[in-house]
Amino acid sequence: MKKIILAGMCLASLSVANAATTTDPIIKVTLLGTGVPLLNADVLEANGRALSGLLIEAGSERMLFDVGQGVYNRLIQSGGGVMNPNVGVDKVFISHLHSDHIADLAPLYAIGGLYRHPDAKEGDVQGFNGLETYAFPTTTPLRVWGPGGGPNQPVATWAMMQNFRTAYQTDFYVRSIWSGWDASLGLDAVETLNATQELFEGVVYENNGVTVTAFLVNHEPVSPSYGFRVDYNGHSVVFSGDTAPTPNLLKNSQNADVIVHEVYGFAREDAPNIYDYHTSPEDAAKLFKSAKPKQAVYTHLVVPPGTTPNDLADRTRAAGYKGKLALGVDLMVINVNADSVKIQQPSTAAAMNTKKARGEFMEVARARRSK
Repeated sequence: MKKIILAGMCLASLSVANAATTTDPIIKVTLLGTGVPLLNADVLEANGRALSGLLIEAGSERMLFDVGQGVYNRLIQSGGGVMNPNVGVDKVFISHLHSDHIADLAPLYAIGGLYRHPDAKEGDVQGFNGLETYAFPTTTPLRVWGPGGGPNQPVATWAMMQNFRTAYQTDFYVRSIWSGWDASLGLDAVETLNATQELFEGVVYENNGVTVTAFLVNHEPVSPSYGFRVDYNGHSVVFSGDTAPTPNLLKNSQNADVIVHEVYGFAREDAPNIYDYHTSPEDAAKLFKSAKPKQAVYTHLVVPPGTTPNDLADRTRAAGYKGKLALGVDLMVINVNADSVKIQQPSTAAAMNTKKARGEFMEVARARRSK
């Protein structure tokens, strides 16, 4: 076996904040990024929100949905097996090509390749001067499902991935010389063009009893843009992506155990046209009331200055939704069990959901409107 020394990295020290419960869930969802751009002063101060991303584990399948800025580090923190950590995920589904949903796709493609070794066994690990030496029998390419081209989308996902291959060619090549590593990420064995698949509406992935369905949402002018539904063993999770309310989202959310949905809290007069392609708490309440999930979860939270995430929940309640609602925070775990949905809150949750947002975003918005 060929060996790679991962300088400065010890997988055994990965966070166990999201350790499995005594009875493994049927589906496990880990929120990795629940924030948005331009609010990161509060985000970082609260030790909180990366940009968009969530990990879904169902049976033997592990899938990442969106990879915004900070999601790569959240994957490391979310743990997983020592020999097969979450940062080694090899299936990624991209809702749309806004930067806050794809910014960490590049490091996941390149650096994450050091961990994509599903055939590695516990006996392959040896201590070496306080570091770890790993014997990798193979390196699995990163498989990506993402939008194709569109009227306002001149570069499709496959072209972006091919450009990553070009950008990291030196990195892959030098690693192959240094360690004898078979850099099948794209250097030799598997072309990125063949590991990237264009999304369409319908079932886009089926394996080991898991089905991933993509459906079109309304995030104009970004088009095509998708939401996703994951079904396994009679249970399901829906991720809205970024969208205004649509009948298609409601149709694909029926009978879901969990709906993970974006939410924008600005008044319409403060953010003109924002609800042409995003969802307010009041509109989300209508969806939740109609779809009747066991658990609704907010992600991609946009919190107006002077308010808190809890205010978004209060507005949802005032609009008539009385079911279970959670305010997503990074590293929250949602366990879908046979007869219930249970949430594991990270230690940061209470502080993040009571913290009032500052006003920098509104200053930027006003400045733009005044031009």
